[in-house]
Amino acid sequence: MKAEKSAPDTDKEPNAPHPRETFSYIGHDTQEQALAEGLRGGRMHHAWLLTGSKGLGKATLAYRFARAALGAQHSGARPFDTDREDQIARRVAAQSHPDLFILRRGLNDRGKPRREITVDEARELGQFFSLAPSEGGMRVAIIDAVDDLNRNAANAILKTLEEPPARSVLLLVCHAPGAILPTIRSRCRRLTLRTLNDAQMKQAAGADTDGMIFQLAKGRPGRAIALKAQGGKEIAALLAASRGGIGASLPELYEKFGGEPFERLVSVIEIAEDWVHGKGIEEGGEPWAEAWSQLETLRFEAEGLDMDPRHALARAVGILDRAATSRR
Repeated sequence: MKAEKSAPDTDKEPNAPHPRETFSYIGHDTQEQALAEGLRGGRMHHAWLLTGSKGLGKATLAYRFARAALGAQHSGARPFDTDREDQIARRVAAQSHPDLFILRRGLNDRGKPRREITVDEARELGQFFSLAPSEGGMRVAIIDAVDDLNRNAANAILKTLEEPPARSVLLLVCHAPGAILPTIRSRCRRLTLRTLNDAQMKQAAGADTDGMIFQLAKGRPGRAIALKAQGGKEIAALLAASRGGIGASLPELYEKFGGEPFERLVSVIEIAEDWVHGKGIEEGGEPWAEAWSQLETLRFEAEGLDMDPRHALARAVGILDRAATSRR
């Protein structure tokens, strides 16, 4: 399995449990059942595209499938429930199972997470599938996320999708299916995960979760759990005190988040977008729509460039201030 135990995880929310270590699962019954039927029936499609916004549980579902496909003992009411003490489940959690491969963003020469999956990393997928299963069963690979593949890396995985080896399954976690190569989409069976309802969210994140966190999470349990782990009550209190104008609070919000600078920056911009969206619904008007569009552009730039957080936060504050001023 590709991943150094000592290397930081580039495929998880800061301070939140990693999907490979998550055994409880709420919602998405139909999607899990579809995967389970394919596995039980012995006519498993070779590639599955798990789509939906970040924080819905796509990667968690992929790891649940992987444990079951690799032979972990079933234990529970759902198709992919397994005991975390099962030997196979423990090896998956420890990143030591030889028949499971994870393709994700690696680290650069400075030990910092790259912004994309490179072609050299993507080629390791073909090398993994060129070998027979080490333990006589299936080989499973998870790409988390396919959105992170650069153009050359995306082309590199096409050969595996076009000529899938026997006894192999590839699960592609995807946040924005419209942005990936059509040739990848067309070779996968697609499962779309939807947002959870209020009762499911409370069950997943805990009834003690602040209501503001649920509002920010918008039906995404992973997002709610991550916000809660990053100091949810403090974040909620700060936002509650900023209902008249969130701009001045953005630098303080940035300091309360964990993770890499660009991840923290993106989280803060997403909160600003949500706040602007709410103001637009509440008050209407072109300024809020324009502010949302500008923040979205800024978020894309922050995700794709090595942007100075202070500069980006100043731009975000300016966008919000201009929108608020134009409404007076």
